[in-house]
Amino acid sequence: MGISLSAQTAYFLWSLVLGVALGMLYDVIRAARMVLRAGKIHVLISDIVFFTVCGVITSLFSLPFNKGDVRAFILFGEAVGFLTYRITMGSIMGKVYAFLARKIRSFVQKIRKILQIFFNYLLKSIAFVLYNVGVVIDKLHSFAAKKQQKHRAKKVKRQQRRIYKDKYHEQKRNKKTAYRVKAKTRQRRRAAERG
Repeated sequence: MGISLSAQTAYFLWSLVLGVALGMLYDVIRAARMVLRAGKIHVLISDIVFFTVCGVITSLFSLPFNKGDVRAFILFGEAVGFLTYRITMGSIMGKVYAFLARKIRSFVQKIRKILQIFFNYLLKSIAFVLYNVGVVIDKLHSFAAKKQQKHRAKKVKRQQRRIYKDKYHEQKRNKKTAYRVKAKTRQRRRAAERG
């Protein structure tokens, strides 16, 4: 069963509208490429993605109207709608997108400069704080090391005093025992002389 002429005319008119919509979609991609300053590889990839999306949309468009069969007049209508949009509104929108892309790029560069100044200041502040913290830690470390050294010196002095006291007491004991021994030997001599 064929499609009537009025239905074909309606499909053609809808395909013109779809072509205009695809032209608007392409303008969005073109605007993104202008803002991001896309290279040749990015342009190629975005075009491949665009044509893939166009193929899917065309298949989905043909599904309810023509049971999924893509007819030449539908593709022709999309192409006419796309080219009409590109020649009329597309050229105007291209200038608008170029202007907006310049403004957005200059705005982004200003924001980048502000962020760069902010982060440079932030990094300098962090470096200053870390340097001062390092200086304080070094001073605390040297203070602790001096305190520990004094404590060790006091400990050594105490040990030397103990050793000195022990030697002194030992010498005293030795003198006492030597004196006692001498006293006993004298007593024995005297007792021997008397006796």
